Amino acid sequence: MPFKFYFNVFFFVFCSFLLQAQTDGFAEFEMDQLGIKKYQPNWTMGATDSLFVEISNGQKYLLHTIRAGQTLYSIKKFYGVDLSDIYYSNPNISNTNDLKVGEKLRIPILSKAIKRFQETNFDATAYIPIFYKVRPSETMYRISKVYFRLPTEILMSRNQLLSENISSNQVLHIGWIDKNGIPDSLKNFTGLPGILGEESQKNKYRYEAVFNGKNEKTLQGTACWDKAMELSAKNKLYVMCSYVPKNGIVRIENPMTNRELYAKVVAAKPENSFTQKSIIVLTPTVAHALGGLDARFYVKVHYCQ
Repeated sequence: MPFKFYFNVFFFVFCSFLLQAQTDGFAEFEMDQLGIKKYQPNWTMGATDSLFVEISNGQKYLLHTIRAGQTLYSIKKFYGVDLSDIYYSNPNISNTNDLKVGEKLRIPILSKAIKRFQETNFDATAYIPIFYKVRPSETMYRISKVYFRLPTEILMSRNQLLSENISSNQVLHIGWIDKNGIPDSLKNFTGLPGILGEESQKNKYRYEAVFNGKNEKTLQGTACWDKAMELSAKNKLYVMCSYVPKNGIVRIENPMTNRELYAKVVAAKPENSFTQKSIIVLTPTVAHALGGLDARFYVKVHYCQ
């Protein structure tokens, strides 16, 4: 056989070995004859595991207990959310190094990601049970009808209750999620949850108070932010912009992720080499909430005059 043939065979085997070796210890790749077929976390949850769901400002969160070897990337894949969803739902988390085994992450989810009903051939071993802890003054009607859109009688039967009377801290079995992760059809959470969602809504009211349908202007250009700055609860929806007076409100849109929010202007944009050619400076919270993980990304800024 010619040397070129052996070289090609060696090169193919070597590349295949490298590709398999490139897993980072937290994920594995399924391969087919065309190459990488799909990414999967190398951990699954068994039917003996369970998760709690909590509700804050109308947003549902699963409480995920961090296991050894898990990263933000493997967790986001399992639950089908963006890294930015995890970041602004857990303001004290800024990178993988912040994860501690045994601690809990709040994972925002869509309501339809929770399986509420059992089909005829339902296999409980293929799912993880989801529970909810009753808060003071909550009623069976509110939890079943408002929170989870379940018939009251089904929720009572599922929890072997003879009446609608419930008490604070009582644990209710609500439904299930697939132990292999949330299916693609139920992924792509893109909301602005929790405290940030409430803050954006308040800013929106202030914005609309001066917006009459005629005096709104739009800028298109680059937003910048300091990726070295830590993400924390102190980083609210603040921006620096020279087109709007201090304490004014702007509506910022990221066309690439179809996300928008309302933020408060705390100062004029500083003029230096980093901010040059940008129209607005963001805090890390605003950047992550918009889904902009690069230090500079394209935005539309709407403001009123």
